[in-house]
Amino acid sequence: MVWKNSLSALFSLSSTMTPTMKQWRQLVLVAMLAWLLIFLALLSHFLDPRDVELRLPSSLTHTETRRLASIQGSPSGIRASPLEVSSSSSPANQDPSHSRQGKQEALELNQNGEVVWNDVGDQEREEKIRRESLRRRRRRRRKKRGGRDEYYLSQSKAVVQWLRRGIASAGMLAPHLQKSMRDYLHLNRHHVAYRGLRRGRQSRRDVLCELKEQARLRTLDGTEQPFSGLGWDRLVPPRPLEQLWGQGSKFKSCAVVTSAGAILNSSLGREIDSHEAVLRFNAAPTEGYENDVGNKTTIRIINSQILARPRHRFNTSSLYKGMTLVAWDPAPYSVDLLRWYGNPDYDLFTPYEERRRLHPTQPFYVLHPKFIWQLWDVIQGNTQENIQPNPPSSGFIGIVLMMSLCEEVHVYEYIPSLRQTDLCHYHEHHYDAACTLGAYHPLLFEKLLVQRMNSASQHDLKTKGKVTLSGFNAVNCGP
Repeated sequence: MVWKNSLSALFSLSSTMTPTMKQWRQLVLVAMLAWLLIFLALLSHFLDPRDVELRLPSSLTHTETRRLASIQGSPSGIRASPLEVSSSSSPANQDPSHSRQGKQEALELNQNGEVVWNDVGDQEREEKIRRESLRRRRRRRRKKRGGRDEYYLSQSKAVVQWLRRGIASAGMLAPHLQKSMRDYLHLNRHHVAYRGLRRGRQSRRDVLCELKEQARLRTLDGTEQPFSGLGWDRLVPPRPLEQLWGQGSKFKSCAVVTSAGAILNSSLGREIDSHEAVLRFNAAPTEGYENDVGNKTTIRIINSQILARPRHRFNTSSLYKGMTLVAWDPAPYSVDLLRWYGNPDYDLFTPYEERRRLHPTQPFYVLHPKFIWQLWDVIQGNTQENIQPNPPSSGFIGIVLMMSLCEEVHVYEYIPSLRQTDLCHYHEHHYDAACTLGAYHPLLFEKLLVQRMNSASQHDLKTKGKVTLSGFNAVNCGP
């Protein structure tokens, strides 16, 4: 009876608890559903792109500068006008990493026309990385170029060592110079057609006599067309260049000062000025270089570029005053004067006429193209190799000119001394082995011929870069 009463009480308690448990379950489900809805709402809120783009941070964690891009309608597009906005937070809330970066942002427009924050700090870092990468590439190029330049210089020095002995050939040149030589041979711009003899190794006297007889100094005298029709017979100096200092008069000792970079730090200035006459080339200055190149200038040979290019200031520069001037320009190998006058390499004729009218008392001559190409013929005739079909260099032209005017000629740094460098000119900052051994001009073969005529010692050649040559008047070419 007792257990029946207990069982009845238990069922009664269970029946009273069941509704309460159901209520709790329902409450828990409702709460979970509410949290789920809140979560989804928050997720939707944060994932809305327009809201993300326009929303400002509720609390700034570091000092930052922002620029607001204002939209201004114009036919060409949208312009940004900067507006400074700054805000800061307390030091306690600052992120150290953000403070170090000094991050910057700017409001800009994206492709959809929406305002977005643009991280200027990232742009600056990208620009810094780009600049550093560019610097590294430049350093690598300089290092590579420096190594190549050192290689070319060492190869040039090896060729010059043989050149001082009078033994050198085009096959010894650096590959890029050999290629340039082949290209000029193929181009043959001046239509050279050499039909002379190819002699073997001639003696010093034979070479001197050949030059004396085959390449006589000659300048334009105004008696040939088209110059005779232009009145050049009254324009050119009345006295020929070789008679300028008196009939049959010759300078005893002359210096030819090349513009080679090797003359720097030579201290040759006093020796150069001790000669009776000094010849210089083109725009080579003396001011500031007197200790190495001297100060005296008697004759200056100038190529047609000096007359034609404004940067040389031919009519105003003091470089071309108070001396005898001798100009030259490449002409066709056929020496067609009419064709040359109509199409010079650089127009030297107009500046020449202006100079003669402005300064009629200054001796100023133009070398006859026939003289230039006769020099080339002698060079080609003294080698078995085909030389560049281009005119000789100003250096070789100047040497032979002074051999016509002087009893003895001393040439400085035409064949380089031990100071040899690839610096083309002592007064400029251009480096090229072609300036020593030739690309356009047949320099290597010119220098071989000059070395064959040289009477100076190897000591003079190595320490001073000095070659000593007899003037044509001092050479006996009789039987």
